[in-house]
Amino acid sequence: MIVFLAVALSTGTAHASGLPFFPNSNVPDYTAKLVVRDTLDGTDYWRVVHHHNGWTHVEETQGDETHIWYGHFFQNVVLSTGKKEGEEIKRFNIRQVEPSYDYLGIKQVKETNDVETVGGEECRWLQIVRHDPPSPIWMTCLTSDGIEVAIKVLFSKGKLMSEARLTEIKRGPVPEAEVLPPRQLFDASTWLKPLRTYPDHPPSAVDFEAKLVTRASDNSSIDKSSEVSLLRHYPWWFRRREGKDGSIRIEVWNELENQGISYSSSKMERRIVGGRSSLDPKRPFSQFSSQTGMENLGEQGQFLGENCIWYNLTPNMAGSSHKQCITSDGIPLKDEQWYGRSAVESFDTVWFTRRPVDIGEMQPPREYLDPSAWGFVLH
Repeated sequence: MIVFLAVALSTGTAHASGLPFFPNSNVPDYTAKLVVRDTLDGTDYWRVVHHHNGWTHVEETQGDETHIWYGHFFQNVVLSTGKKEGEEIKRFNIRQVEPSYDYLGIKQVKETNDVETVGGEECRWLQIVRHDPPSPIWMTCLTSDGIEVAIKVLFSKGKLMSEARLTEIKRGPVPEAEVLPPRQLFDASTWLKPLRTYPDHPPSAVDFEAKLVTRASDNSSIDKSSEVSLLRHYPWWFRRREGKDGSIRIEVWNELENQGISYSSSKMERRIVGGRSSLDPKRPFSQFSSQTGMENLGEQGQFLGENCIWYNLTPNMAGSSHKQCITSDGIPLKDEQWYGRSAVESFDTVWFTRRPVDIGEMQPPREYLDPSAWGFVLH
């Protein structure tokens, strides 16, 4: 017998992580502890689940690091974060996606006749289909009241990849505060607070404000009406892009650290990503920027009465490149992204001014970071 359920999962990986599966919205409050076994690296660790009125808080502790999720299965929203023992939270990601566009969304649920007792709870196994074969096989075992007490992820040929099995469960009221994330995660200052004192800007990094627009192109797939607002106050950048289709992307980042916050919104999904940590010496460019280097291409240009030099910001990247023509004090006048020999997207600076920029101008709009806009009612 095959049962089709009109649900979609907003998170998940090839392993047993993220939010549990829910068959309906009537699952009772509960707290559960499961042991997770990963056959790939041979490790075991704990998974603790708190559920209250549709909202779920999950923690998985692996060594000195804890991975954390908050979310609502049927609202298709999930917040993920994590921290190491004795350290502050350094990253977070919140995503709400339309089910039909979710890469790991549930396409189909197949009921099986396999019944098992796990941790003293009888459950029936269901197969969750996310992709056409060959692909990993996700299995979940649910009690009669809808609680997930076991998970299996199999390779496409049926070999076990990972599993989680219940060891303890307590049904009963769970405080609302237990399933809600810390308010500080939604505060821009959490992510934009300087990690250290920075020197004055070098001559190649002047403060400025600029507006860029998409260059005319014969490529019909390019949105020719996109606009970009750009601010710089060393070592900080602010970039806001708006498309004709209503899409928005706002990025604020520190070029000297892996630090910043970004917000994106389209018809398919909304997402916030925040991070605050030092640069990895092996990758001396911020993870919040696409830049991986700065190769002088030996070509000069002149636009808006200003001289500039062309640089490849993604050298050694096979098949694609990101090029800019930059003035001697750091203002990009042309911005081109190439794939092979074709320009995928090109922007022209149509206006700019050199002026002091205050960090207060470089903040994402508060309404995008409002927890209630994502369904979280924080008191």
